[in-house]
Amino acid sequence: MKSNRMFGILAVLLEKEKVTAKELAAYFEVSTRTIHRDLLDLASAGFPVASSQGVGGGISLLPEFRYNKTALNRDDRSLILAAIQSFASLDDSAKVKTLLAKLRLSQDDQMLLENDIIIDFTSWNHNSTIIEKIKTIRLAIAGRFLLEMEYYSGSGYRHRTAEPYKLIFKEENWYLLAYCRYKDAFRLFKLNRMTDLKATREHFVEREDYEIPALRSDFANEGGCLVKVRMDKSLEFLAVDFFDSENITRDGDDLLVTFQTERTEWVISTFASFGDKAEILSPDSLRQEMKLFLSQAKKRYEI
Repeated sequence: MKSNRMFGILAVLLEKEKVTAKELAAYFEVSTRTIHRDLLDLASAGFPVASSQGVGGGISLLPEFRYNKTALNRDDRSLILAAIQSFASLDDSAKVKTLLAKLRLSQDDQMLLENDIIIDFTSWNHNSTIIEKIKTIRLAIAGRFLLEMEYYSGSGYRHRTAEPYKLIFKEENWYLLAYCRYKDAFRLFKLNRMTDLKATREHFVEREDYEIPALRSDFANEGGCLVKVRMDKSLEFLAVDFFDSENITRDGDDLLVTFQTERTEWVISTFASFGDKAEILSPDSLRQEMKLFLSQAKKRYEI
């Protein structure tokens, strides 16, 4: 995307004293015309970009513009450290470990203490292949390689060819934003539903006109059907996990849970799993759906 490329151009100019538009174009795999437009945008944003012609000419930042590393105080570095430590649970390469070591070393050569936040993206399931999928996808994104996979959706398994763009983590799930060649549109793919994932050696041309979609969960609590459920107090830990304490009130030995959702089928499957320890109180239409669901389930066990 353009904003990422402009940030990259700025990083190159900070690192190198002078560079040509042709070199930048080759590095970012775009035309020199695109680079010149980006440089104009950087200048408009207040960055002192200078250009000189002739032998030894090129593009540079004015000498008075320097990034001051002391702008990062101890708290800033601690926040960055926490973010990179969480990333290290996905990538244990020497590069990440070296970066962590550099960040822990403060300006006065005193080692920063371990951060008080630990974020671990690995799965409780020891047989999970999520980390391997993430590594494959990241390599494909970096090299702009097409991905091949078998993907499970409501219509079953189907082979998909996708152009990968972004890995997204939301709550407890990983998603891939990619252009699906079967659907001819951008789609979100859930990593848990992928099998036989492979990065090909076939390149794709990056599409620039796309947006990161807003992810919505089954329990969004911001519109849709208003649901009220009675739950046994013994399930309070699950109620809090699912709905947070703000959506729960006590009614004697029971809990009353009130929330909003646009996925009523999720309500049915979730609360049916709680057996006789949960009861949908309203709306009545959803209560009737639950009765029908339980009746049909009961028939499977009748001899």
